[in-house]
Amino acid sequence: MRVDHVNLTVRDVTEVSAFLKKHFGYSDAFEDNNDNISVLGDGHGMHINLMRGRKPTYPKAFHIGFDAQTEAEVNAAYKRLTNDGLTVKPPQHAWGSYTFHFTCPGGDFVIEVACVSENTSSE
Repeated sequence: MRVDHVNLTVRDVTEVSAFLKKHFGYSDAFEDNNDNISVLGDGHGMHINLMRGRKPTYPKAFHIGFDAQTEAEVNAAYKRLTNDGLTVKPPQHAWGSYTFHFTCPGGDFVIEVACVSENTSSE
């Protein structure tokens, strides 16, 4: 079996949905997505269900991750996000990966963008 979906409770379903579509290539999985619930698909069978909640809370280490193939792809994602006005710490080499984390606008959860590190000497 494989993971089919994750369900995230967010303050603003519309904002998070638009963000994931714009920056991570997700699209509406159903025509009746709305301000209370939205199901997004990645075109490869993975879905993110967004449900509205007043004060969602996640454990400190909780995050969702997006895999990149290369450090250049991580850098491009970082540049797109910062050019769009997000405050994001620059990518860094850690634990065999090249990665950065940030809080999703409207979502109160953390997103990681990472790839396997191309630089083995700094670890």
